[in-house]
Amino acid sequence: MEFKELYAKVRGIVLKCRREYYVHLWELSDWEQEGMLVLYQLVSRYPQLVEEDHQLYVYYKTKFRNHILDILRKQESQKRKLDRQAYEEVSEIGHKLSLKELYLDELVILRDQLKSYQAQL
Repeated sequence: MEFKELYAKVRGIVLKCRREYYVHLWELSDWEQEGMLVLYQLVSRYPQLVEEDHQLYVYYKTKFRNHILDILRKQESQKRKLDRQAYEEVSEIGHKLSLKELYLDELVILRDQLKSYQAQL
């Protein structure tokens, strides 16, 4: 059986996951690519699944959902990392902000760091 035919059997699982989960900046082609990648890995590891449709559906659904959940966890981890980074940068000079004792050179550095941080977002 050709790979495209095999993927056509499980494509519905990919489309359903696309409706259930949101991955930042992913388009349909990204979902399709990840779906094919997971299918290739699954069939490479368990070649007998090509012959058994029911087993293929069960294994693929579990593997693909877990793959998407891993991507979502990584995405959320990156968001938390950015939030934590911003907190640390402000906490270093937080005591001076309330006292309004920033000197001109410190103010210039602060503004520069804030601009670079905003560019990262």
